[in-house]
Amino acid sequence: MSMSRRARYVALAFSGVLLAGCQTTAQTSGEGGATVQMARDAIARGDLYSSANARHARVQQIAPRIYLIRGLANVFSQGMDDLGAKLRARGYNATVHEHGAWSAIAAEILQNQRASGGRHQAVVIGHSLGANAVTDISNELARNGGSVALAVAFDPTVRQPLVGGARRYVNLFQSNNGWGASVAAAPGYRGRLENIDLRQSGNLTHFNIDKDARLHSQVIGWVAQAIGGGNRRLAGRQAAAR
Repeated sequence: MSMSRRARYVALAFSGVLLAGCQTTAQTSGEGGATVQMARDAIARGDLYSSANARHARVQQIAPRIYLIRGLANVFSQGMDDLGAKLRARGYNATVHEHGAWSAIAAEILQNQRASGGRHQAVVIGHSLGANAVTDISNELARNGGSVALAVAFDPTVRQPLVGGARRYVNLFQSNNGWGASVAAAPGYRGRLENIDLRQSGNLTHFNIDKDARLHSQVIGWVAQAIGGGNRRLAGRQAAAR
């Protein structure tokens, strides 16, 4: 038997053990089939798969995630939905959330990084109150030993210190629109912080900065630099599902 075929058999066997363990957990906890289905879904969409190398059998390999965060009332910041669609079309696992979910997002990133031995890559992008949440997530990760590969804020509304938790943080803001604020690096921050003031872009305001196609193109390029290109197979599945 070739090494590649043997590796596939080992990976399939490990996935079977994983699902069996989830079935046992579901039966003993009374949660029914929900746990089993979550595991099946994760494996099916490629978020979760197991290394065929026995030395890393307990370390999960979790595909990169991109979290986009809307602003006030979860009805503004529709540019986050548009950017998310562009990222999914390029094969990224990108999801859109309301700004109040920031702590749950941080917890999920930490869980994935711990399960993957610190290898899991994540990106957070937000507008307005969602941009404030980007800093909240980064700081929460820093306090708990985690980080994102890239954080992008579109015109945050409060000036917050950035403690850490983001290897690269880009703040796209306008200092003259009555809303936008810069982000300050706290003492000890070792990442790369960029405040890009777009005050000279007269066509932009706080309410459309998140929708600008040129900025979207820049962000997509930064994402590729931070976590690599998207998954073409995932892009195909997502296109077929639309």
